[in-house]
Amino acid sequence: MPKFTPDPDEQVFADRRRYTLQGGKIKFPVDCRCVLTNRRFVFHDLGKMALLYTQLGILLKLLIRGKPVSLPFGTVTVSRGTYARNSRLLQVSSDNGSTVLLDNFDKSLEWMRSALEENGMGLVQTGEEVWRL
Repeated sequence: MPKFTPDPDEQVFADRRRYTLQGGKIKFPVDCRCVLTNRRFVFHDLGKMALLYTQLGILLKLLIRGKPVSLPFGTVTVSRGTYARNSRLLQVSSDNGSTVLLDNFDKSLEWMRSALEENGMGLVQTGEEVWRL
């Protein structure tokens, strides 16, 4: 699997493991790496392997990392997401259709907001519970 490495002139603001909902039609909670840089938001997409990832032991999880998906800042929208009856998710989506659902809306939003503010950037509110980077 490819590994995420930032560009030489790219600054990493936050690199943390977060629970996301991933999978095909049915989504599963998966602990994946999320990286916030000065240019983009990157998460590791497991795709249909998300079901197997939740069932594997810790040694096999080290081998399966997922494909890094990059969402450039100019195209990113952050909003409250829902899946089934769960409306406590943070949805990070791009204009090209890439989307990820992060767990715990309040904590995920605060993590993203504080990482950006510490480095001179921020979220701009464009609607009720909708922000742009």
